[in-house]
Amino acid sequence: MARPSWSSIPAARSSLPVLRLRLWLVLGSLLAAAALGLFSAVAWIVDEPAPVDFSQARPRAQGHAVAIAEAWLAGRATSLPVAQGVDPTFNELSAGGAYVSVLSITPVRWTRSSVAGVEVETHYLLVDGKEADYVVVVPFRFVSGSPNRAYPAVPVLAAYPSLLPPDPATVAEALEYQNVELAVEGGPPAEVQVRLEQWGQAYASNDGASLRDLADDTAARPESYQGLGGMSLYGSPEVRATVATQDGLVLRVRFGFIPSGAPSGFSMDLDMLVTAADSTKPRIVAWGPPGAGPSLRPYGNRR
Repeated sequence: MARPSWSSIPAARSSLPVLRLRLWLVLGSLLAAAALGLFSAVAWIVDEPAPVDFSQARPRAQGHAVAIAEAWLAGRATSLPVAQGVDPTFNELSAGGAYVSVLSITPVRWTRSSVAGVEVETHYLLVDGKEADYVVVVPFRFVSGSPNRAYPAVPVLAAYPSLLPPDPATVAEALEYQNVELAVEGGPPAEVQVRLEQWGQAYASNDGASLRDLADDTAARPESYQGLGGMSLYGSPEVRATVATQDGLVLRVRFGFIPSGAPSGFSMDLDMLVTAADSTKPRIVAWGPPGAGPSLRPYGNRR
């Protein structure tokens, strides 16, 4: 058999035009793959839901949190929605009955985030107990199904609450604020007292425009703030306690209101957040029931 001979001349199938064609085919395939990958990445970014900005949000499950904390600490069943695996009777380990003797529960702070597309809201509540103080942590997640168009998701207790010792850094203001006997030396500045009377008149008559102006909330419409309506202020508001916080001056204020045409009225306590208290134009920027003081945030009553 004749031995093959080697030559530096390429075979016909390896001619230069053929090599160039194959090279362009390879390069074209790589460019097409790269373009497809870039298109997919852009489409994923465009279709991905924008992150929710909770910086200006208000808590949506705070009332639920307090109600569940009260029931849980008392060993009493709750009728509020709970997640699968959570016993709504809260008495798996006992025959029922109170676990902690509670004097008061005060919302301290709350957080909200989005985890795997599920909205999660966690509330931290300060419990003033007869034996000791605690912090109850109540976690919620939101599920669709609410008939309320403004809030189409329902808060559901995601897990059993947690009972923690109070963290001084977290609840110092609330612990101090619990003491409603806190002295108010000389009372609030005179301008604050004037503003409280103006606010009381506006709240009694449901004058939303005045409530907005007293808060100096230039971004709100007059109807964004609501009061009681059909009432009038009786006497002068009485400041019962005051605590300075990082957001302003928190006051416990007692108001007297008389319904229209009624022979007598009633007294009501409110916690109020006042900013620029030492200025000539203090602003009443938030209010809520007694105990809400540490959790009040500016313009939190805007609807």
